[in-house]
Amino acid sequence: MTLDLFPVMKMSAAISDCTFYRDELRRVWNAAKRILVVCMLNPSDADHERNDPTVRELIFFAKLWGYGGILIVNLHAWRSSSPKEMMAAADSIGPRCDDFIHRAFIIARYQDTPMLAAWGSGGDYLGRDWWLMARARRQLVDLVCLGLTKDGFPKHPMARGQHRIPRDQQPIMFQNARETVS
Repeated sequence: MTLDLFPVMKMSAAISDCTFYRDELRRVWNAAKRILVVCMLNPSDADHERNDPTVRELIFFAKLWGYGGILIVNLHAWRSSSPKEMMAAADSIGPRCDDFIHRAFIIARYQDTPMLAAWGSGGDYLGRDWWLMARARRQLVDLVCLGLTKDGFPKHPMARGQHRIPRDQQPIMFQNARETVS
């Protein structure tokens, strides 16, 4: 028996023809296992050929938690490593973003897994965090996170300094979809 220490990872990305928007990013290393569905603030330059540090961190946590892949969607599909640049875009959400988020919820619900909320500060831009949280309740998909920022946002995987995510971090409930809102 041989142990494959470096299995082939299938990499894909849904990028608009104009290349300004990335609606989805997938990495699958074990198709027999469930996929960790993640929602972040906005995409940077990771694509179907290359990972960035954030994607590598998400892969690390997904493997730690027993998943066989990740599917990343974003509150805003505008591609930029700077949230300020994304917020300056005329249309930061893009024409297909909501459809891809809807599909991500369907996958999470079908697998009976939560969605990892990891948008960090800025998720409240255009009310997208509340929009996504309401959608999660309607879809009956729990939201988990890696911890909370001082302002109560779900931490970004690349949080730094004293807010850095511990390497053994387990998912923390952010929003129980079946819990009533008062």
